[in-house]
Amino acid sequence: MGATEKLARFVIETPSEKISDEAIERATAGLMDAVGTALVANTNEIGRIITEFTEEVGGTPVSRVIGTNIKTSSPNAALANGTLGHADDYDDVGGFGHPAVILMPTVLALGEQLGKTGREILDAYVLGFDVGARLAQGIGGDHYERGWHSTVTLGTLASAAAASRLMGLTVDQTRHALGIAASHAAGMQANFGTMTKPLHPGNGARSGITAATLASKGYTANQDIIEAPLGYVAVFGDKQANINAMTHQLGDAQWQIVNPGFKIKEWPCCYGNHGAVPMLIDLVHKYEIQPDQVESVEFIGGMGASGFLNRPDTDTYFGGKFSLQFNIAAAVVDGAMSYDTFTDEKVNSPEIRDMMSRVELKDDIMTKDLPGRIHSQHRDQTVVINMKDGRSVSDTIETATNTLVGHEIDVKFEANASKVLPSEKVERALSLLKDLKNVKDISEVLDAVTV
Repeated sequence: MGATEKLARFVIETPSEKISDEAIERATAGLMDAVGTALVANTNEIGRIITEFTEEVGGTPVSRVIGTNIKTSSPNAALANGTLGHADDYDDVGGFGHPAVILMPTVLALGEQLGKTGREILDAYVLGFDVGARLAQGIGGDHYERGWHSTVTLGTLASAAAASRLMGLTVDQTRHALGIAASHAAGMQANFGTMTKPLHPGNGARSGITAATLASKGYTANQDIIEAPLGYVAVFGDKQANINAMTHQLGDAQWQIVNPGFKIKEWPCCYGNHGAVPMLIDLVHKYEIQPDQVESVEFIGGMGASGFLNRPDTDTYFGGKFSLQFNIAAAVVDGAMSYDTFTDEKVNSPEIRDMMSRVELKDDIMTKDLPGRIHSQHRDQTVVINMKDGRSVSDTIETATNTLVGHEIDVKFEANASKVLPSEKVERALSLLKDLKNVKDISEVLDAVTV
């Protein structure tokens, strides 16, 4: 039995009762966070454009777009909700990239169409996450290094898996769905820092639903697409690819959503910035540093000078989310960071531009040539603030691990949702999402997160 069949059988045949409570809790947190990031995105330009597009193209009105009054087909709703969820780069990170903004739009759009319960939604989410994370473990470290956006290259198959579970496909149909989805998988890092990056997970979620729907009607593909010659691993993998790793201990109660799991962001920017920012904020407050005292700021390690976060000339709020220079400058100048840090006005303010010109990015000579070095959260990171009076202060972390937990996740959701929804709907949405496993019809949740 090949990897494709093993994964398909796992997705379809795993009973709900075998999925651990902890896995369901983590899925609940990830999905809720992504709904919140989708809500707040309705206030920005990306949200405006994608919702206008969705309304214009229409579709059978069976699934709703978060934060709007638009009802459309499930693939189109997934496109919109996935794009909204990733529009601010405020969604979670881990597993296979940004899992929630592939899985949330898939399970909500299709779940509403099919009248599924909250528990059925969460089961599909957990199983889809497992497929995506397992693909990540076996595809090889250079997949990302070569410029692929793993959120969608891996996540499109995760979406198809979750959709297949919700639709109750057979194992053979699910194999076809994975095969169809594999030919939809695409997304390049050259589009990071542009509006097209958030379109990636939207496309992935739409493609996953499309693949499962086609397969349910008898549409076919290579049923062994993952391991096939000229197939998924052959095209997307590298010399380090290990197909066996994708199914190692499959179904042995070690859920990928729990370990390695995912992190929930505190700030709306690429997670590659989340090592430097808290260190700098702490240093600024600890030593009471004022911007005019700073000669230069050094960042050593992580993506460093050679990664895609080296963007000294960015001049838009969205580009700023992918600029170490901007994030470092904002942390030093403001001694804080928030959702409102990321505006065109802030990125182009004279004080920020001046501080950005004093930021120096350096590669860590010990790690710069390692495969997959672009994953900054897995590399040592050091920040040094050099003062005009000759003093220097610094800090180092081995890996960026900061994540919101518990009540902090609720606070983030409330802050995001309150920018779009009235207070009574925010409270209703939070209550339903936190208790999603007991919701009888997912349409109750959509009632609360639409206008």
